Amino acid sequence: MARLAGLFVLLFLGLALFYPLGRILALGVGEGFAQTLANPYYWERYLWSLEYGLLSAFLTLSLALPLAFLFRRQFPLREVFLALSILPFVLPTPVVALGFLALLGPRGLLGVDLYGTKALLLLAAVFYNLGLALRILLPVAVHLAEPMRAARVLGATPFRAFLRVGLPLLLPTLGSAGLLVFLYTFSAFGVPLLLGGPRYATLEVEVYTLLAHRLAFSEASALMLLQILTLSLALLLYRQLQPHPFAPGGLLSPLSWAWTVGLGTFFLLLYAPLWGLLLRTETAALVSAWTSEEFTSLPLALGNSLRFTALALLLALPLGIAYAAAAQKNRLLDLLGLFPLMVSPVAVGLGYLLAYPSFRGSLGLLLTAYALLAYPLLARALLPALKGLPPSLLWAARVLGATPFRAFFRVELPLVFPALRSGLALALAAILGEFGATLVLWRPEWTTLTLAIQERLGRPGEVPFKEALAIAALLALISGLLFYLLDRGRGRWG
Repeated sequence: MARLAGLFVLLFLGLALFYPLGRILALGVGEGFAQTLANPYYWERYLWSLEYGLLSAFLTLSLALPLAFLFRRQFPLREVFLALSILPFVLPTPVVALGFLALLGPRGLLGVDLYGTKALLLLAAVFYNLGLALRILLPVAVHLAEPMRAARVLGATPFRAFLRVGLPLLLPTLGSAGLLVFLYTFSAFGVPLLLGGPRYATLEVEVYTLLAHRLAFSEASALMLLQILTLSLALLLYRQLQPHPFAPGGLLSPLSWAWTVGLGTFFLLLYAPLWGLLLRTETAALVSAWTSEEFTSLPLALGNSLRFTALALLLALPLGIAYAAAAQKNRLLDLLGLFPLMVSPVAVGLGYLLAYPSFRGSLGLLLTAYALLAYPLLARALLPALKGLPPSLLWAARVLGATPFRAFFRVELPLVFPALRSGLALALAAILGEFGATLVLWRPEWTTLTLAIQERLGRPGEVPFKEALAIAALLALISGLLFYLLDRGRGRWG
């Protein structure tokens, strides 16, 4: 069964990723290719993207690490705060961008305009990735209790116990969390496009500008190769950083309500962009967007977003399951299946237009792009749960006469259903907020909520801006609600 699943995934990747990208690279590699690599401006974009990714990872880990050690203790509302911490990561990028504009933009509530500054981009990156890093670090922080306690019993001071025992055990997970934040931030598109301005355009934004606006294939191909090379190196390093195995451990002593008040204040500040977005949202603007004739109306955009998400999940679900089932024992497939996380969604969209010209204007291309970008998230949530199942369960099912296919779906999959729900929640969030490929493959009747926001931001005036804020607030509520309904089956953290 694993071999058939692997062939299914490889066939999909060949048609949906490698062939379209190959067409772009083949068309773009020409005399302008070397000139692009010799252009100082493009190297500035590359170095800024590196700086943005590294600084974001450092700042995110600086907050996530102490939070992980705090959250390993029990205190009132602990699970509520943990659930809230991951919410920003699943919000569509236009929602996050509008939240920061509502708070710190030219017409922001605080009266401080940080639009087009490095500080605003770094704040948005920390807001976006803090919950993801905390989710990775917390289980390891919980299990460090016993090794640290043993070191203290043997006479080590708290600092020496952490330095000689805790830190070596924590470093692989700390490195993997930092690399994951780097991967997402280095290749960021929506937030830098909407908040950074031309001065802080990332490599991904530059690829979009070259391909979508100028059809400059040589320049875009060179930048795509730089991007893919950097992300490939980061991904290879990420795969090498495996956390140390730990015996089951429990929480340390409980903390008081004072910690709850302190953490509540922290999360109020962390979510200030969302409060700013909600405070700036007006009912009149929502009504105006609902009945708009100048822009895409809200009912059409909402219907498109929900319909496309549901259809794309129908494709991403079998892909994610097949990839998780096949990648358990195939390291090459495990690596190839992560390639969608390393490529530009904009390049994917344009590659489809070049590779499949007879299907231009086909909804199938858009849904394929959505599924391609979402299934790795679903599979990465499912894969550790499958690897953690005892092999004896599958052997017992086979001894009792079950085929490999039947044993997988009747024995293994039900046992990892909470992880599958969590993966579905991440895939749903990725599809609902997809921005780059949608911009390229867009047709007026396909406008989604994210494009409806971009459509209004592209027009000057107070009314379009208020409508964009209202749509962003609605999209935030929908994303948060759908993620909660799916991810609540994941169980307790740590």
